[in-house]
Amino acid sequence: MKNLSGNNMRILVTGAAGMLGSSLVPVFKEAGHTLLATDINLRGQVTVPLDVRSLDLMREMAREFKPDLLMHLAAETDLEICESRTDYAYEENFVGTQNACVVCQELDIPLTYISTAGVFDGLKKDPYTEFDAPNPINVYGASKYAGEIAVRQTVPNHFIVRAGWMVGGGAVDKKFVHKIIEQLDSKRTVIHAVTDRFGTPTYAPAFSRILERIVRTKVHGTYHLACKGKATRFDVASEMLRILGRKDVELKPVTSEFFKEQYFAPRPPSEEMLNYVLELRRMNDMPHWKDALADYLKEHFRGQFR
Repeated sequence: MKNLSGNNMRILVTGAAGMLGSSLVPVFKEAGHTLLATDINLRGQVTVPLDVRSLDLMREMAREFKPDLLMHLAAETDLEICESRTDYAYEENFVGTQNACVVCQELDIPLTYISTAGVFDGLKKDPYTEFDAPNPINVYGASKYAGEIAVRQTVPNHFIVRAGWMVGGGAVDKKFVHKIIEQLDSKRTVIHAVTDRFGTPTYAPAFSRILERIVRTKVHGTYHLACKGKATRFDVASEMLRILGRKDVELKPVTSEFFKEQYFAPRPPSEEMLNYVLELRRMNDMPHWKDALADYLKEHFRGQFR
């Protein structure tokens, strides 16, 4: 096992062109690590194309780069795509993760696997901790949990890190904040947002900074890593409009039934998470989601302020 206590790890990153990768790569480089940023899409800081569904390609790349750590971000995160293309979801989220496990076994290096609050059924009234049993209710959650199982069974030295509702990415943002911005760009005067689904927004830059600290501890295991506080989609949209000063836009509360044709994949009633392990280790320095949202909007969407 290689020593990860220093500040100059060689890290192979999969899925580096996504929302999280766009924040993670610069954070880890700034911390002194040498990164090989890979993705099936060549954009941003990605330097090498890699389809994680190919064990041969991943194996060849890892043997050439000789990483100290494999950071596996690559995944299909679109719930509707996963629900309608089950085989593809498992190829991306399970087979790709299995391949990462094989590479880590062969090179005797740790694996960091980014998972999701979507592994839970959402029936718990309190926030989910790392000690709650997963019970996914959709294909996305099930395929990501299958990846978790593969990691636990095959790579003893692993970090499984669950994120909540991801916020970040700027130009590559395709999640909820981006969808609200798109509606503002299209001059919408009325926006609808649901009030019956709870979660914990997760700010990608803050996530990346604390993740960098976690992997240097060599304290392997499962971690929750989300912002503090909880929210509905309506709460997030309302806070966005407040921060942006958009009094010209009316926000109307609706239930999930309103969007059932567009967003047909079942969603847990609650994806609220508590970073309990980090709390126990006095490492939970994640910001409140409202503060993180304000930072994000000020950095990437200045043109929306009124």
